[in-house]
Order: sequence, then structure tokens, then C-alpha cells
Amino acid sequence: MLKISKFTDYGLLASVYLARQAGQIVAAREIAEFYHLPVPMITKVLKALHHGGVIGSHRGVGGGYSFEGDAESVTLGALLDVLEGPWDLVECETLDDAGQATCAIRVACPSRRLMFGINRAIKGAFEQVTLGDLLRGGMPLPVIDKQHLAAGREATQ
Repeated sequence: MLKISKFTDYGLLASVYLARQAGQIVAAREIAEFYHLPVPMITKVLKALHHGGVIGSHRGVGGGYSFEGDAESVTLGALLDVLEGPWDLVECETLDDAGQATCAIRVACPSRRLMFGINRAIKGAFEQVTLGDLLRGGMPLPVIDKQHLAAGREATQ
């Protein structure tokens, strides 16, 4: 079922920590100690966030990681993509490298239209929540509304 991995959860924690210290260089150990998490796992998470362009990396004595961006412009959806890779709830929404759907029964599937709408609504909800919202400990309401779900259904018809 839909569940955020520990890796992604730790990535969100690290992102929030760095965004709170915006512009400052922070060592992986500091973040790990703050959340009582293993340093090697936080180091892996920080490398993924750096490779995804979310945070900066600084080498040498006093090195570490920093968040230099605008927390309001980084969405939860973007963070999930960096930490998990592109994802969809159902295979019929997943595309291969050539842009083709990977599901063999997509055309004949009776639940495809409904799942398309649900998939789009959930991904849309993740795009509405920003790192700034996570910093404040809240999220915009309503994140998912019936109108948005209905728009996803209409797009598939």
C-alpha cells in the first residue's frame, strides 16, 4: 500500500532541519543527533537531496550541507521524486523510458479511469504542500477536495 519509506521520511526531516538553518552549513552528524537517527543513513539521504538539487554540499573542514533555496518553492512532490524517484499509485500511470505505459491491460482495465483520477489527486496534493508548510507544521487546506478529484476523472474521459 502507499507508504513513505524510512529513507524518504528521514529525507523530509533533514530537509526541514536544513531549511530551518537556511544559509548555514550543517554537518550530517548534527542532523542525525538532533533526530536520534543513524549518521550513515542521514548521510545517504543528504547525498540524494544534494544530487537532486535540493541542497548544497560543502567539502573540507567545517563542511556539510546547506539549504539556500526558497522553502515555499520546494514541494513535497518534488522531494518525494528526489528521494523515491518518479512514482505512481498504479502501473497504468507509469511510463517507460520511451513514454509508453507499462501496463499490458491498460486499454481493457475497468478501474483505469477511477485510478487515474485518484493518482492525479494524490500527486496534486503532494504538489500543493511545500517545504515551507512542513517548516510551519501545517499544510494548506483543503489539500484534496472533491472538485480536484472530479477534474482528474474528467481528464480521463
